[in-house]
Amino acid sequence: MDRIAPGHHLYEGPDGEWRHGAPDGRFTRIRGPRDLLREARSRAYGATAEAPDDGEALALDAALRERGVLAAAGANDVDTPWAVHIEDGTPVGDAVARLLPSTAEVSTGPLSEEVVRSADVVVSCAGWLPDTHWRHVDAWCSEYATPWHRCHAEGLRFVLGPLFVPGRSPGYADTRGRILAAADLPDELAAHWAYLDAGHQDASPHALPPVPWPSDAATAVIAGLLVEDLLRLRAFGTPAAEGVQLVFDPATATLDRHRVLPLPVTAHALRTAG
Repeated sequence: MDRIAPGHHLYEGPDGEWRHGAPDGRFTRIRGPRDLLREARSRAYGATAEAPDDGEALALDAALRERGVLAAAGANDVDTPWAVHIEDGTPVGDAVARLLPSTAEVSTGPLSEEVVRSADVVVSCAGWLPDTHWRHVDAWCSEYATPWHRCHAEGLRFVLGPLFVPGRSPGYADTRGRILAAADLPDELAAHWAYLDAGHQDASPHALPPVPWPSDAATAVIAGLLVEDLLRLRAFGTPAAEGVQLVFDPATATLDRHRVLPLPVTAHALRTAG
């Protein structure tokens, strides 16, 4: 049964007329029989489990649904078990594991093709950008239709996502291609990524400088953004920041949003192969 959409309100005003309060602060008067409106609110708020059984009530629910007041319950339930694999070893990854609900069957360790194939969703919380590794993960997730989320350090900031939902939202290959296309010096950027890749493969503890991990509070913010995306995906099939890359600056507590569009098929193939 439909329920009240998140952030919406349905209520009777002091003058006896009913209102719809929208999340953006707008208010709309609703005309109709008060008894039907009270019943509609009771159903929408979950106080009544009975479905409407007459034409007027059905028509009222349809009108509320069309205006966005009512929304269908999520196809998936966050209270049912789901397998989440976290590529851990970082403070953010550890915080993500702690913030996930108890119904999440959390596993940790390196990301491999086998892990991607068996998980419901995977998360990679890296330090410096692991470009080559993430290109492999992106290809595996595309092949097995496994959603995956990610974050990494970039300078003093931390870059999140976008959460890749195969067939619906842009993946790492799309994001990588868009960043290179927009860069003033793409060759220098590619060389920097190659340097980071080499550092990840070097066993020396001094192969790369230490990651400037933020405070526990800022780490919780980063992890919380990642987990909220996962929970929204689980409940509604779409992440909170769909198709958006978030960049969080712990020093200023600011969050920037960058829309990422999927690459055309031909360009995507070239970026993936390159």
